[in-house]
Amino acid sequence: MIFPAIPRLGEAFGVSAGTAGQVVTAFGAGRMVILVPAGVLVDALGSRAVLLLGSTLALAGAVAVAASPVFWGVLVGQVLAGAGASLWTLGREAAGLEIVSPDRRGRLLSAFFGLQMAGNALGPVAAGLLVDRAGLGPTLWGSAGLAAAVWGLSAVAREELAAGLLRRDAGDFREAVRALPESYRAAFRIVTFSTFVLTLYRASLNTLLPLYVGTQLGYPGTVVGGLFGITSVVILAFILPAGVLLDRLGRKWGAVPACLVPAVAYVLMPFARTLSSLAILAALFGVAGGLSLGSMSALSYDVIPEHARGRLQALRRMVGEVGGMVGPFVAGLASDLLSPSAGFLLLSPLLLSAGFLLAFGVPETLPTAKAQAARRTEQPAGRRP
Repeated sequence: MIFPAIPRLGEAFGVSAGTAGQVVTAFGAGRMVILVPAGVLVDALGSRAVLLLGSTLALAGAVAVAASPVFWGVLVGQVLAGAGASLWTLGREAAGLEIVSPDRRGRLLSAFFGLQMAGNALGPVAAGLLVDRAGLGPTLWGSAGLAAAVWGLSAVAREELAAGLLRRDAGDFREAVRALPESYRAAFRIVTFSTFVLTLYRASLNTLLPLYVGTQLGYPGTVVGGLFGITSVVILAFILPAGVLLDRLGRKWGAVPACLVPAVAYVLMPFARTLSSLAILAALFGVAGGLSLGSMSALSYDVIPEHARGRLQALRRMVGEVGGMVGPFVAGLASDLLSPSAGFLLLSPLLLSAGFLLAFGVPETLPTAKAQAARRTEQPAGRRP
């Protein structure tokens, strides 16, 4: 919620707009730095401890931002908030997987990511209204209040969630990789690569679409915002259908189109110049985003042993974070050296390669009823000390 308040932060602390904007960098840094330790903590301590630790850090960060008399204190608070968000997100998924059967995993993860996306879209809107009507202070303390509510929910987590056992090998990533079944190791590598590609694509789209539509074609900012709005609405409309698709037909029915649909849209984008054609492609980006909700996570959770979930998911997401940093750089460089439309064409082969690798290099991982029954009769070894 702090992002719409960035201009007010600059005024309140007497710093430039560029300096005030570093609250975004600070939040991202905290989220990324804690990602690998978060995976270790999930495997070592269990989901309940990580949920509580993450919400505690997020609350401490929000309070620090609201109460700090100096700007560097705001940055420290944002680092804490980002770290807390990363911990809580990974702990939330681990907690959900403990109480939901594998045949409902797609719906669970699709709902998780879809609602998170809705919050990311609506939060800044609410914060923008609040900062305009009530001012900076109430907005920042309102954010702290929301963090306190999340902390309260985490503190009273349902008793079904395992408290976790301290595992001495929980920090060993090589052990986690070796724990993957031999038949699924190549599949996990492909899913990790595809996560990198999809994250790069989403980050590049945020750069290329405004540059192409606003700069190259000359449309006003309202058109650019409207296209992003179309994409967001379509994604939100796919929250339930995408989850059902993943659980009924298979994980690849979401993962493969999530790569191939934007690859086609990226090829077509340089030829789209009218508002109607741009709107159609924006809707295709939304379809791809909706199908991707939870698909990569479901694929990887299906093959990762329970005791290594935290570490290997953190590893996969760290690779994705790298894609998120590379995407805007590559998109900006292509736009400067060639044109924004050329940037779409340059990145489309990467999406195509990820889609075909998922289609032909990864087996379907949706557990059958027989496999689920066999799994329920086995005592999970991952939680033994």
